[in-house]
Amino acid sequence: MKGACAGGAEKTVEAAREILDLGGNAVDALVAACFATPVSEPVLTSLLGGGALIVRSAESGEVRVLDFFTNAPGIGGPPPDASLDFHTTAIDFGPARQSFQVGRGAAAVPGALPGLCSALERWGSLSLAEVIKPACRMLREGVAMAPLQAFAARVLAPIVMTSESSRRIYAPSGEILAEGETLAIPEVADALEDLSERGYARYHDEVLAPLLLAEFGVERGGRLTRADLDSYRVEVREPLVARYRDRTVYTNPPPALGGKMLTTMLRLLEGLDVDALGEHSTVEHTRVLAQAMRVADAARAAGALDGLQGEAGSLGKDAPLRQAGPWIEHFRALVNGNTRLDAAPDAPGGPGATTHISVVDSKGNAAGLTFSHGEGCGHVVPELGITMNNMMGEADLHPEGFHRVAPGTRLRTMMSPTLMIADDGTLTVLGSGGANRIRTALLQVISNLVDHRMDPDEAVQSPRVHFESGVLAVELDGRPFGDGGLTALGAPELTTFAEHNLFFGGVHMCRRRADGRLDGAGDRRRGGCFTITGGPVIHAVPSSPEALHLPGETVGVDNGSEP
Repeated sequence: MKGACAGGAEKTVEAAREILDLGGNAVDALVAACFATPVSEPVLTSLLGGGALIVRSAESGEVRVLDFFTNAPGIGGPPPDASLDFHTTAIDFGPARQSFQVGRGAAAVPGALPGLCSALERWGSLSLAEVIKPACRMLREGVAMAPLQAFAARVLAPIVMTSESSRRIYAPSGEILAEGETLAIPEVADALEDLSERGYARYHDEVLAPLLLAEFGVERGGRLTRADLDSYRVEVREPLVARYRDRTVYTNPPPALGGKMLTTMLRLLEGLDVDALGEHSTVEHTRVLAQAMRVADAARAAGALDGLQGEAGSLGKDAPLRQAGPWIEHFRALVNGNTRLDAAPDAPGGPGATTHISVVDSKGNAAGLTFSHGEGCGHVVPELGITMNNMMGEADLHPEGFHRVAPGTRLRTMMSPTLMIADDGTLTVLGSGGANRIRTALLQVISNLVDHRMDPDEAVQSPRVHFESGVLAVELDGRPFGDGGLTALGAPELTTFAEHNLFFGGVHMCRRRADGRLDGAGDRRRGGCFTITGGPVIHAVPSSPEALHLPGETVGVDNGSEP
């Protein structure tokens, strides 16, 4: 079947294209691409992580979200105590150092494997045995470490080098695999073939659950229990739906946070003629985007985004803001009054180890998956060759403190796989990694496509901004800001990046136009690649090797307040 795929690595999209060439549909191709990520994107995600998948069926026109993010562990187990293997590791991201909690006690209940199997069973057209073939070949033959993967492995080395089981795979010679060196994990291929032969239910009972308990159970310093694993459920949800000009936008609903934040910002921008503000990427354009981000954060803090638990479908013109009017008026007042960006600053976090894959096919099926393992907990299940997540050690997922989420609870995530359908039938699927920058990256790409009428590559590669907790982060990339233009916006702290940077996420998108033509783009910030069946893999090459680093220059800004 003809189709297109965008993702974070060449081998990721090649796996999808191979399945499309065999006649598979968009979901078949996406699942195949995911199974290739242990070697194509090894430190950005894992088959023992979690994710969110958005799917459109061409036959029914129905859009659904498959939620297989991670759960908090500990059902029927003891409360965490001093025996918990849960410790701090500091990672240097350039302009900031960020601490992560790793160890066996940082592992949450994984959902990726049951989620991918469920997606294939519900919407796929090929068998699991067929879909895993490209990945199994790559896992056994090995894949050369791409620049982004090698860089990420170096940055995360304090985590990757935690255990012998992890070092054996990612540092077989004693040093972390470098760019161009071959990574092969035949154990994962063996595990996938075993999974396809047994089926997920038997594989879970006979293989996966016993191995996870042996490595991450209470006796080893973890919190996983058999009740955690047996009670885990993949959830099919109706998407959060909002209108943005002539588009209908579908995205990840509660309990996830990202979709609510994204649709809130779109609702705020909808009242403005964004294209009339002037040239894209000017100081004024940056100010308006930052104010939308600021108001959405304030609405969230005030509880105005709450109350959507369990709700879905078309939420109306004002969704998802409760009592939206005052917030919209507040945003307009900030924009019209040329108000400064005054908020209490927090240090920006790291780039977020997450990836996204988008696929469309010629029939109009579409699938987009965002998935992650955090940074990994530093341990690999030896028999499987798969890295375990550290979602219980991600501070962003635990704002009230670690291990305070009730066992069995689905953790909240900023993952926002998104599908957009224009009134003329044009279908776009997109998503991003990047932790808290996911929502703002998607906001800007959607606005670029709709308001500025950019083509996919221009929309994805255009410079971005992110405003959060008083910190304004800006990709300069030659933009005409002028002397003092950005400091005049009044953000308490300004962090600038000379070029495109992985800090701002990695939006990978595919589009099927109303006339059936396919196009799309991978994001150069995160090794993005795009391919169409019958065509080459198009690499979105970073403008320079330094773009892989995080050399943001932090500038203190006088915001007019007293010290």
